[in-house]
Amino acid sequence: MGGYLKAGNQILKNTGFVFASGIASKVFSFLFIVYAARILGTGNFGIFALIGAVTFLLSYFGNFGISQMAIREIARNKTRAEELFNHIFSLRLCLVILAYPILVFVVNLLGYGQEVKNLIYIAGFSTIFSTFSSSFRILYIAFEKFKVPSLILIIVSFLSSISNIVVLFLGYGLKGVVWISFFGSLLGAIISGIWIRKRFTKYRLVFNISIWKDLISQSIPFAILSFFQQANRYMNIFFLSKLPGTIPEELAMGYYSSSSSICQAALIVPSSFRLAALPTVASNEENLKLIENIIMSSTKSLLLFVIFPMTLATTFFPREIISIVFGDEYLPAVSALTILGWAYAFQIFNAPVSVTLSASKEIRRFIPWATLGLCINLILAIPLIIYYSFVGAAIAFLVSRIFETVLRNYLLRTIWKIKRLKAREYTREVIIMAIVFSILILAYINSVGSVMLLILTMTLYFISVFSFKDFRQMIFAFIGTKGQSIFGAGKADEEL
Repeated sequence: MGGYLKAGNQILKNTGFVFASGIASKVFSFLFIVYAARILGTGNFGIFALIGAVTFLLSYFGNFGISQMAIREIARNKTRAEELFNHIFSLRLCLVILAYPILVFVVNLLGYGQEVKNLIYIAGFSTIFSTFSSSFRILYIAFEKFKVPSLILIIVSFLSSISNIVVLFLGYGLKGVVWISFFGSLLGAIISGIWIRKRFTKYRLVFNISIWKDLISQSIPFAILSFFQQANRYMNIFFLSKLPGTIPEELAMGYYSSSSSICQAALIVPSSFRLAALPTVASNEENLKLIENIIMSSTKSLLLFVIFPMTLATTFFPREIISIVFGDEYLPAVSALTILGWAYAFQIFNAPVSVTLSASKEIRRFIPWATLGLCINLILAIPLIIYYSFVGAAIAFLVSRIFETVLRNYLLRTIWKIKRLKAREYTREVIIMAIVFSILILAYINSVGSVMLLILTMTLYFISVFSFKDFRQMIFAFIGTKGQSIFGAGKADEEL
């Protein structure tokens, strides 16, 4: 029990650092995206999303699943941390540099305009410098020292977003954003390289093919799973950019990206948890009881504080959200926002299981099933995009997330022997959520005004949250602790 509490406190502390930095980073980047969407317009905003999708390929090869594998291995073998990191650092740089010609080939193969291609080439160089800088986060995370990288992320995100907003304000457009990102990533690589060398370790480039082969062999499962995790979203952008749909390609990408950006903002909590929990789970892989407790408690928290409010918001207020955040120009994206809201809800629900699968030595068993999940999205996306454009892409993404949920819980049972979806564990939560949704659907059908519907939604949400036993215990424990502190201080004053 003591081990679970210690590990839980460590995860909670680390999650707090990652969450705080992630929130700040998401807020800064989201403010930029909102401003960029309004300044660039739907078409150019779609091209901006396309540049991100193409450079994802380069960043994927630069990482190739190495980060998660490296965090797991360094967390298990801290005495060999510097040796392992030197090889990992060198391998990542070589992979991203060798992948740059692939990026050029893909862009020319897809036949984009010369201006778009030039912007992608510049963004590709930015990715190379970012790969250099991000490699150092591996060391901090593996040693569970989250404070420094969290502070750095906040500073970098703030400066990057402010610079991009200023560039757009001055009228330099999308080209200015790409160039400022290039210079920012170059400067970040220089500063981080000097800092780490002075403060943490004398890293150096090493070339050992045999060790690299072993590292790549270990990272391949992470690489494939990492690709599948992101590929569905980015592949849909690719399809929207090239497949003939019911509306022009640039507009389709803009509508899909705007609704997707809103939903991605909710990923900060599960992303923080996944990053913070990975080294703890990896170093306690033999303690199944600990792992099961982490999964159960984190799943309930995500259901209560992330999934439930997100599905409520995207189901009953998608029009208001799109209008406020991006403007009336993006209102055609309303239906896609509702669909993607549920799709990302399933993805967030999978986060605790993803951590355990990433920490398991049996992760290779997940690859064939994950491949099938990607194929489902691809098979559905092509005809659905042709007939329904960006809404069809959202539907394909939702179906793939549902399949992934069933799959990951199946693997959890077969690999870790843990049954995550126990009916008795979630019955109360599911019933309460179903009641809330039923009431709101009736109110929506009866044309209740937006303001009254919002008040009703918030009231029902807070009532349902307080009805959960775990939440009440947490509140009462917090109040009790504060009360003891106050009364203890009063007693001490009396004694003085």
